[in-house]
Amino acid sequence: MSYVLAGASLSRLVVAHDCHYAEVETLSESSAVLSEEEISPGLRWFYCAGLGVALLTMAVMPFTHVHKKFDGQRVTKRSRLGLRVAVALILICLPLAGSLNSLELISISTGLVVLVLSFDLYGCTFVGESFVRDGRKCKYWADCPRKRRRALEEAMKSEETVKVEELAVDEKGYVPAP
Repeated sequence: MSYVLAGASLSRLVVAHDCHYAEVETLSESSAVLSEEEISPGLRWFYCAGLGVALLTMAVMPFTHVHKKFDGQRVTKRSRLGLRVAVALILICLPLAGSLNSLELISISTGLVVLVLSFDLYGCTFVGESFVRDGRKCKYWADCPRKRRRALEEAMKSEETVKVEELAVDEKGYVPAP
């Protein structure tokens, strides 16, 4: 719901002509009717608090969920979520800076969200591995009995379609427990 609130207010912020270089004559007729010379405090709060609450919710949910721990991650989960909470609080308090025009409000909030996204992506990668793709092909592996492994390798060499469900069934017709 908070994204809907932020999105609805963003549609009003982008047509505002509260900047000294924004001219209402450059807008289409339908946008010129919606354009405001000064954005209201309520619109500021709807936009910023909507984004902040959404980001805060996306930080609280992972705190309540226990993830697998991976050794070698660049940044811990707790640190990444800490940044999310900090940025969410900044976004919620951003309307208190009443001197910001609509363009500055949108650009600051966009920059903060991009910061959180970049930090999360960087933090989820592993030390010693390239942050970007390094040209090597992905490799997949699985532990399976020799008989099934040979059948799988032969099917791959002959470029047949392999049904994993059939390989999972043992000689007696049972699917092994995970």
